[in-house]
Amino acid sequence: MGWTQEQSINFECAREVINDLMAIYTAKIYAEKKKTIPDLALVNSLLAERSRLRQERSALNADDDAAVAAVRAKYSPIVRSWSEERRDEWNKLV
Repeated sequence: MGWTQEQSINFECAREVINDLMAIYTAKIYAEKKKTIPDLALVNSLLAERSRLRQERSALNADDDAAVAAVRAKYSPIVRSWSEERRDEWNKLV
């Protein structure tokens, strides 16, 4: 393993953003299942996407700079947006 420090940091950030997105999908699955009449097609779609993310995370290599950058570019805005929405909801409660 001859990764640079920058590659290692970028790799861990990419894995973490995938973890965060998987947690978002888990929250959405939970919320949907709690409904009186859950949308099972949506639940199955979210489960499939979470599984796909798990596979993508497992396949990610620290020395593949392009793939690591693509993961960060694709998923970071989604996670950031989700977090900002939740922060606004939280601030309304406190």
